[in-house]
Amino acid sequence: MDLARWSEMKIALFMLVFFRNIGLLIGAPLFQSRNLPGMVRVSIALLLSFIFVPLIETRGGLSPNLLNNLWLVVFALLQEFALGILMGYVLYLTFAGLQVAGQLVEVPMGFGMLNVLDPYSGNQMPLIGQLYFIVGLWIFILVKGDHTLLNILAQSYRLLPVGEPIFFTKGLPYIIKAFSGMFLLAVQAALPILGVLFLTDVSLGVLAKLVPQINVFFLGFPLKVSLGLTLLILSLPVFVRWLAGNYSTEGSVWTELLRLLKTLR
Repeated sequence: MDLARWSEMKIALFMLVFFRNIGLLIGAPLFQSRNLPGMVRVSIALLLSFIFVPLIETRGGLSPNLLNNLWLVVFALLQEFALGILMGYVLYLTFAGLQVAGQLVEVPMGFGMLNVLDPYSGNQMPLIGQLYFIVGLWIFILVKGDHTLLNILAQSYRLLPVGEPIFFTKGLPYIIKAFSGMFLLAVQAALPILGVLFLTDVSLGVLAKLVPQINVFFLGFPLKVSLGLTLLILSLPVFVRWLAGNYSTEGSVWTELLRLLKTLR
């Protein structure tokens, strides 16, 4: 193999690895924050590429046939980029579920019209949903979820070698399951508070029928706010332990992500 051909293979391999890395950093929580400069994100992707490329070369490297067609190289780059974004998006759905859970809780509490500016994304977010999101992000960092994410990225190069065809259609059921799991997670996180607030509404309705002289609307709003905030404070320790179990190294979030990668082969 001449020097020019060898250089082409090295550059192509590095770019394929880089595109998967940058796709993940664009889609994954913590790294996708608008407060993280794009240059830092690109630098992290380059650093990871320098680490992963020698490991990939020891397992056979890149197929020489790939470089015979420019369009195949372009398609492979887009494929790697899409895979990185898909991995980050599946993980981000769990955080989106926390925001949905907060919205489910705050509507019966009377905070449905109250939104705050999220510095993470720059969008308007529900108040309690933002609280759940921040707690989830801190738990993700404390249990070293970012380290586990990079470990999953390293395993993805073994499960799905760069340059090889990736069958995204095979993973469609898992993507749909992950999307539906977002709403299941939201209901699980919000159900204790939501159930108590629902019983409170039922009790206020019965009270309005028994004692019509009582202004239920005047009584119900401060009652549900104080009750909802009390339950929110009391449920936070359980909520934190539940999140820590999901985002830990052996958590269900990572097992589902690995199962998705194995399906795409």
